Amino acid sequence: MSKLLNNRYQVVDRLGGGGFSTTFLVEDTHMPSRRRCVLKQLKPVSVDPSIQNLVQERFQREAAILETLGELSDQIPRLYAYFTEAHQYYLVQELITGRTLAEIVQAQGPLSETAVLNILLSLLPIIDLIHQRGIIHRDIKPENIMVRDQDGKPVLIDFGAVKETLGTVVNAQGKPMSSVVIGTPGFMSTEQSRGFPTYASDLYSLGLTAIYLLTGKFPHELDIDPQTSQLRWHPDVLQVSPGLATVLDRSIGLVARDRYATATEFLQALHSPTIHSGTQTPFTYPEVPPVPEGGSIHPTFSDPPGERLLPTNIAPDSPTTFTPKKVGILSGIAVVSAVVSFVAVQQMWPLIEGLFALRQVDPTPVPTETIPSVSPNVSPSPDIAVTPSPTIPIVSSPDPSPSPTPNALPEFAAIAYSVPTGAYGYGYRYPNRADAEARALQECNLRASDCQALFWFQNACGSLARATSGAYGWAWDEQIKTAESESLRLCKSYGGTDCQVLLRLCSDRVI
Repeated sequence: MSKLLNNRYQVVDRLGGGGFSTTFLVEDTHMPSRRRCVLKQLKPVSVDPSIQNLVQERFQREAAILETLGELSDQIPRLYAYFTEAHQYYLVQELITGRTLAEIVQAQGPLSETAVLNILLSLLPIIDLIHQRGIIHRDIKPENIMVRDQDGKPVLIDFGAVKETLGTVVNAQGKPMSSVVIGTPGFMSTEQSRGFPTYASDLYSLGLTAIYLLTGKFPHELDIDPQTSQLRWHPDVLQVSPGLATVLDRSIGLVARDRYATATEFLQALHSPTIHSGTQTPFTYPEVPPVPEGGSIHPTFSDPPGERLLPTNIAPDSPTTFTPKKVGILSGIAVVSAVVSFVAVQQMWPLIEGLFALRQVDPTPVPTETIPSVSPNVSPSPDIAVTPSPTIPIVSSPDPSPSPTPNALPEFAAIAYSVPTGAYGYGYRYPNRADAEARALQECNLRASDCQALFWFQNACGSLARATSGAYGWAWDEQIKTAESESLRLCKSYGGTDCQVLLRLCSDRVI
C-alpha cells in the first residue's frame, strides 16, 4: 500500500489481519517526527446504504469513548484519529512497544505467583475504571494484554465493540442488528457466549488469564471435573498460595452471580493476608537480540507479527482507586477485538452446551418476605424487532455505591427485563442485591420466559425506557429525574424514536 491513507498516514508494515479488519504500522507524515502509530482498517459486513448512517454514528460514538479512555489511563492506548475512506473505517492509535502475556509465557514458561499478582493488581483498577463508565471489554485474554517495554506496565488493548458495530446488518423485518459475537472461545463465560456479557464476564476472562499465566495452559488444555464442570487447574501449578487459588476459583465461577460483582471486590480479595505478597519484585525475561527502532503493537490476530522490542521486566504501580460516577449509565461502547461470527458460534454451540451443561445452577431463591409490587402492564407486540445492544450488561451491573444518608439502612432494588418482549419485573426494599434480583426475575418470568436481571442499585433510583422498535436504555442515580433522562437518552442513542419510560423505581418505593 503505497498511497497515503487520509492523505496523511504512510503504511510501513502489515502487522496482522483477520475477519474484516487489518492492522498496520504507519507513520504520521503530518508530524515533524513522523510518529509511528497503529492503524486499524475495518471493513463493514454490509454495505447496505439503509444502515450506513447508523453504522457511521455508532462508529463515531465508540471512537469518542476510546479517546476518553486513553486520556484517563496510560494503560489503555490513546486514540489519535479516526476517519472513513472508500466505505472503510479507520482508527489511528498509540503504538505500544512490548510483548503480550501470551508471548512472554511462550518464551519463558509459566510465571510466578508474585508476577501474576503484580499483573492483577495493576490491571484491576483499569478494568474498574472502564466498568464505572458502563463499558465491558469482552475480550480479555493473554494476547490482549501487553507488557510495555518502557515501564513494565500491563496495557489493556483491543476492546470489543467497533467490530460489532461494523457487523451491523438488516434483518428480515428491515431492522438493524449485529451479526457478530465478540469474544474468544475458552476465555468467554457462558452468558457472554450467548450474547449477554456482564461486568463479571470480564472478571471471568481475567481470572482465566491469570490461570493461564500460572499454568502455561489455555483453558481447553485443562481438565474439567466431571461432577461439577469446574476447571481443575490446581494440579498444573507448581506452587500457589491457597488464598490466591481461592480468589481465582471464585473469579471463574460457573454463574455470574457467583463471581466477584466488581473489579474493586476482586481487588480487595487479592489483599487478603493469606495471599503471598511480593508486589514490588519484578521478574526478568530471557535475553533477546536487539531489533530496529520503532517496534510494533501486537495485533489481536493470528498472522505473524511485525518487528517489536521486548521488555526486560515488569514492575506495575500500586493499584489506583477510582471514584465512580454518580450516574450509572449504560454506555454500550468498547473498541476493537476478536470476533466470532454467529455462524461459528452456532457450529460450536453443541460443544459449548456440553461443556457448560453442568454449570447451570438454579437462580437465587426467591425471598420469603412478601413485598407489595405493582404489576406492570406490558403488552409487547410480536412484530417488534429488537435493536440489540450486545454490550449492555444483562446479568450484573456496576457497583453503583451511591451516597446514602448517614445511618441509613441499605435498601436494594433490581429490575429484570426480557429483551425480545419488553416484559419486566422489579424488586425493592430488600436487604441485599440477591433477594432484590430474585424478586425482579420472579415477577418478570410471569410474563416472559427469557428474563434476565438487567441492573440493580442501592439507596438510589432507577429508570427503564423502551421504544416500539425494541431499543431500550436504563440508568440509575440518586435523583430520579436524572435516571429518567439518562435512560431516555440511551434508548434514543440506540435508534429509538419514540422512547418512553416504562418504569421508575427507587430502592424504597415505586414511583
